[in-house]
Amino acid sequence: MSPSLSIALIGHGAWGEKIARSLGNVSRARLSAVCDPSAHARQRARAAAPGVRVAARLDEVLDADAAIIATPPESHARLAQAALEAGLDVMVEKPMALSLVEARRLERAAQSARRVLMVGHILEYHPAVVELRRQIAAGTLGAVRLVISERLGRSPTRHESAWWSLAPHDISVLRFLTGHTPARVALAGFGGSDVAAARIECREGSLGLAHLSTVDAQKVRRVVVVGSERVAVFDDLNVERRLTLIDADQIGRARLADVVGLGRDYVPGAHGAADVLDGVAPGRWLVAGAGQAIHVAPRAPLELEAEHFVAGVLDARPVQSNGQSGREVVAVLEAGQRALCEARPVEVALD
Repeated sequence: MSPSLSIALIGHGAWGEKIARSLGNVSRARLSAVCDPSAHARQRARAAAPGVRVAARLDEVLDADAAIIATPPESHARLAQAALEAGLDVMVEKPMALSLVEARRLERAAQSARRVLMVGHILEYHPAVVELRRQIAAGTLGAVRLVISERLGRSPTRHESAWWSLAPHDISVLRFLTGHTPARVALAGFGGSDVAAARIECREGSLGLAHLSTVDAQKVRRVVVVGSERVAVFDDLNVERRLTLIDADQIGRARLADVVGLGRDYVPGAHGAADVLDGVAPGRWLVAGAGQAIHVAPRAPLELEAEHFVAGVLDARPVQSNGQSGREVVAVLEAGQRALCEARPVEVALD
């Protein structure tokens, strides 16, 4: 019989419940305990997973092989470090920490303990995103000019800003797809902290733009990659056409050149909350229904992410979204926060 990994799930809120269900579909994973300080959450955990030990304190579940941290972001670093120091391998939800100092400390703790530290950048395991990365690496899109992200919707239960809540997805996807390192960030906010517009310049020359909102009536989960030969559209809400490739000629090469030029000149916040991405917004220039839909495997990203973590621990394989990756995402988030406060672009701390 192949070995299994006993996992303590720390945090049984809405996302923790999804993780618990996903683990039931992951071979070689065994949910051994659930920890949550909320009596209501513990009651739900007992009902959802009879026979699994449920506890209120972290120290009651540290006899597991590994821990998955799915608590509010402000406790990620503290709980992950405690689990690492107790000898557990750890997967922690994004962001891994709320400061670069904490992220560096956590990365060092994993290295000192010789434990796996993986960050839950779930889109790096999404079949459509993985296929898009393969298409980019194969040269199908030509030279990547621009990556545009739109992540909009209503999130009434979130307490963190749109930038800290949503941008980790788009920063990790930008890094994953291009293999490039973000080096400079400009950020504007609207409506307090509910809406954000970002410009992320990479050291290697690629550029990412993002429109993020936790108060938008329309739900959007879209990443558009503009290449010299094709445009790729990853639309996570379009079940039939999650990934589409569009020839540049279908849109018009002159039109695409204009979009890239507008992207290069884009200043977050210059056009206000009603027109966050201005002429770069994909809705203004994408041709509806155009392009070829690319088939991707209908696997749940959360299960694939958990499988990757389990394999990383049991098979001693390097994990994709490791501590360094998570720390670099936090570095971008922190630089963006400074850029917002100081109303100027800020360099990302790359070490």
